[in-house]
Amino acid sequence: MPKIKTNVGEVECFDIPTMREMSDEEYRGIIDYGLVYVDHHENLRSYVAHYPIATTREQLDIFIEELQKLRAKMVAKSAEHLVSVDGTDKPAA
Repeated sequence: MPKIKTNVGEVECFDIPTMREMSDEEYRGIIDYGLVYVDHHENLRSYVAHYPIATTREQLDIFIEELQKLRAKMVAKSAEHLVSVDGTDKPAA
């Protein structure tokens, strides 16, 4: 499969401490207006590089499944919770 390389202009991004301090509403704004979009051909694309992420609902479902796997590896926002590798919420020790 041929690979296409595209130059990307300036990108606005945030450091980890800033992101951790964001409210859920602020983060939702980043997702809604700066991370992904659906183009006029109904393809899910990256705002930053404009590459397609999914071109069908089935591909989007697969992408969501992969995001759910990644979610299981991340820590909950609340310091009172830890998220285990299997994705279940467990109280902090």
